[in-house]
Parts: sequence; C-alpha cells; structure tokens
Amino acid sequence: MTWPVVFIVTGVVVTLALWVTFVYIAVRGLKTEIPDARFGALLDVQETAEPAAMKILLPVDGSAASVAAVQEVARCPLPSGSTVELLYAIHSRLPVIPDFPPWAVTIAAAHVESIREQTLHAPEVLAAAAKYLQARQRSIAIVTKTVDGVPKDEILREAAALGADRIVLGSHGRGRGQRVILGSTAAAVAAEARCTVHVARPRPAGLESSVSSHAA
Repeated sequence: MTWPVVFIVTGVVVTLALWVTFVYIAVRGLKTEIPDARFGALLDVQETAEPAAMKILLPVDGSAASVAAVQEVARCPLPSGSTVELLYAIHSRLPVIPDFPPWAVTIAAAHVESIREQTLHAPEVLAAAAKYLQARQRSIAIVTKTVDGVPKDEILREAAALGADRIVLGSHGRGRGQRVILGSTAAAVAAEARCTVHVARPRPAGLESSVSSHAA
C-alpha cells in the first residue's frame, strides 16, 4: 500500500470517526431536551418522600454578601437534624513580594495587616452568624470552623470532607474587571463543587431604601 493510499484511508477513517462522535453527542443532547414522560410521577415521589437531614456548608467572611447567605439559610425550611457548618477562610488577596522595590514592602505590610484583622474578627463573625441561625433554626446543629487558605480551595475541600448536600455562599457582585483581577470565589465553587451550590446576593441599597419608604 502506497503512502498516498495510506493518507487517504487515514483521512476517511478520521472523518468518519469525527462524524460518528458528532452524531453521538448531538443525539445525547437531544435526549436531554426531551421531557421525561415520568416527570409528574417523579415529582409525586419526591414530594411524599420523608425529607432527610441535610449537611450545609455556609462560608462567611463578615461582608454584606455573607449577611445575605446567612439570612438565606435562616429562611430555608431545613429538615430536623440538619447540620450547618459555618466556615471562615482566612486569606489575603494581596501578594507577598519579598526583596523587591519599596512599594512591595507596603503591599506586604497590608497583607500581614489583612491576615491579622481577619484572624482577630473571625470568631466574632462566626459567633454572630451561629447565634442568628440558631434563633431561627432551632432543630439544626451548628458548627463553626476557621481555616487558612484560598477560600475557593478551602470551601471545596471542606464540602468534600463534610459530605455537604449544599453550599450556600454570598456573591460580592464584582464587575468584570475585578473578577479578572481578583477572581470570583462563588463562580469557581459553583463550577467545581460536587454538590448543589446556592449563591445569595445582597439586596441593592436602592431597593432597600425603596422598600423601607413604602413600608413607612
């Protein structure tokens, strides 16, 4: 068999393989778009089933986004015996750049100060969140934990260790530019977590004032 024939045969085989793969993916995609004929029956089964206790991981950092997340969990009708773990990940986004120009020293100092402040206030934040939840969810167990590390990594690691059924965390609502520079913990967790992720957002200040004025 000459080389031209080999190239032609190889090209035909590769082309056929690509087309078969494409058709397979397309057919599977179409199947997911077709409603399940058992949809209603499945809903009834889920409704009559006894709700099982849940394990919820609730990362907090003392921000308005964390307030929204804690309040979201407080409003949820959690089954009796559920567990909520409040997690505070101590981490500074400011890098440590040793042996560089003077401006790097300022960044390093800010990094150290950020870690110090978080370490100091983490117990207060966790205690306040635990007190708020316990007053509104009397049939659940609440545990608190502080860790050091990148929030996204620590949240995913703790969710796996806990066997979490759900992660509830707040979104800071950063713009596109800030997300590029600082990243988005909520988006990263939602993309990589093996359980359901609920992202809570703080109510806009304008909406809050509007609601208050109407209530008055």
